[in-house]
Amino acid sequence: MLEKLREPCRWRGWFTVGAGILATTLVMPSLAQDSGEEKARKVIDAAVTAMGGDAYLEVRNSHATGRYFFFRKGRKGFTRYRDWTVYDPVKSRFELGKKEKEQRVSVHNMELNKGWTLEGEFDVEEIPEKELDSWMKGVRKDLNFLIKQRLDEEGMSLYYYGPDDIAGQGEFEAVEFLDASNNSVVVFFNLNSHLPEKVENEFTDDTGLRHKREWEFYNWHTVQGVHTPLRTDIYLDGNIAQQLFIEDLAYNLQIPESHFLEPAIDEKKKAKWEEKMAKRLKKQEERDAKAQREAEKERQKRRKGRRID
Repeated sequence: MLEKLREPCRWRGWFTVGAGILATTLVMPSLAQDSGEEKARKVIDAAVTAMGGDAYLEVRNSHATGRYFFFRKGRKGFTRYRDWTVYDPVKSRFELGKKEKEQRVSVHNMELNKGWTLEGEFDVEEIPEKELDSWMKGVRKDLNFLIKQRLDEEGMSLYYYGPDDIAGQGEFEAVEFLDASNNSVVVFFNLNSHLPEKVENEFTDDTGLRHKREWEFYNWHTVQGVHTPLRTDIYLDGNIAQQLFIEDLAYNLQIPESHFLEPAIDEKKKAKWEEKMAKRLKKQEERDAKAQREAEKERQKRRKGRRID
């Protein structure tokens, strides 16, 4: 059993893409001769076509199930996951764990600007506003969100980098998305397939330290006309942090709105569980009291024996 079920990066839309490019180094936009925005848009158009064209653009929501691994301090944990995502407005429900008693559910609903977590069967908490804001910042860096909703955003600049600008084997070209707040996302595209195979960006943690996060995508398959990677590797500061393997995936489903609301608790079931826990606690207290009485009797017996001697 995991020491604690951990949620993957706060935004899991598969369009946050990437795949095995090692030691990539870009020239900064200020050093480039020009932004190459026209070329960057052609690269993005080619990627949209490679991912399914209209089928890709018309994805409204998705439901995926599979395996989730996390890595921490040399340890590797594993559990099952289930994910429901709506892309506009953004809503997400992510479940970790096989059994209800051990599950962790995270719900984010940007239409309501609210979120909740459910630990086990009965422990529901509202997600603080600060955490919701952090999650939304992650959404805004998602490739799908960038292409569909932010590409023509005021202040958004696009910079193109050719194979000669990227350290490696010359297999990739890249586009940097730089918004008005100077937030940067770099997407790497395979020159042959035109698929986006890596995304990287930086973020600042609560202590003010800068970190680099990378997504690498593998095992591409066509699902309902959408070319989709079924494996995602996520790196933090160059170290593997998480892996997700999709085993079942469907797009454009009828997902109940209740999936994106505060998780409902079965009050009758909770009452029975609390009654059961109370009985278990009472029995434990009775056992402890009995053990204490027997221990006291044994101490008195030993003291009496010493007086007789």
